[in-house]
Amino acid sequence: MIRSDRALILRRFAYGETSLVLHVLTPSFGRVHLLAKGAYRPTSRYYAVLDLFDTLELEWSHAAGRELDTLRAGDLARRRLAISSDLFRYRAGLAALELAGLAAQEGQPVRGLFARLEHVLDELAEARIDARLALSAFELGFLAELGLAPALARCAACGRVAPPAASPRASSVFSPGAGGRLCRRCAEEARASGRRVFALSTRTLELAAELANDGPEALVGRISDAELEKVRAFVVRFLEYHLESRPKSYRRTVGGVAGAPGFATP
Repeated sequence: MIRSDRALILRRFAYGETSLVLHVLTPSFGRVHLLAKGAYRPTSRYYAVLDLFDTLELEWSHAAGRELDTLRAGDLARRRLAISSDLFRYRAGLAALELAGLAAQEGQPVRGLFARLEHVLDELAEARIDARLALSAFELGFLAELGLAPALARCAACGRVAPPAASPRASSVFSPGAGGRLCRRCAEEARASGRRVFALSTRTLELAAELANDGPEALVGRISDAELEKVRAFVVRFLEYHLESRPKSYRRTVGGVAGAPGFATP
């Protein structure tokens, strides 16, 4: 069976002396594992084509039950060389690829996730937006694709609209286990049921909500570096809470970020 689709490489590693194993994300077939025979040969038709961060057009032969499908043809659809020229953008790109790989399954379409991944890679390549802001927006979108997006503007339990911050130092009640922000009444019920409840800056939650709803472009020039660090720390901790682990690419700093402090108990 011959298949073809757009693809982004999630991982790649050598196989033998001249071949390459690829784990790719495709919108129609989800995660696909491919063998690119002879990819390291200078005369290979895949030479300088199979790079991270680039959108590709791939064709491969598929057989049910086979561990690796065989790559038949590959062309560049969009090159993003600029990501690899900046360490922060490179690490942010690796983090986005790893998250997509954690969510994708073989044979399951992931058109929404693929579109989000392409979008954040475009933002990182164009360098118009801080890598931390672009990655945080992708992470919130990633959580939304999984049905795990935090409630930021409404109470996660009763749905009431949260009041705006009364002052820059105002705090709100937040529970990752309950799904996000809580009103005072629901916070007491959450505590009584044994859920952990934390205090978070209301300003941080409002900025995160705007980032999730309107995208990173909406905050360019309107968010300070200190505020961005707080939003970044919040998003990373919420993401890791629901993944129940720290992804490998987050064990280092991603755009000056990933070792973020935890939630503070009120």
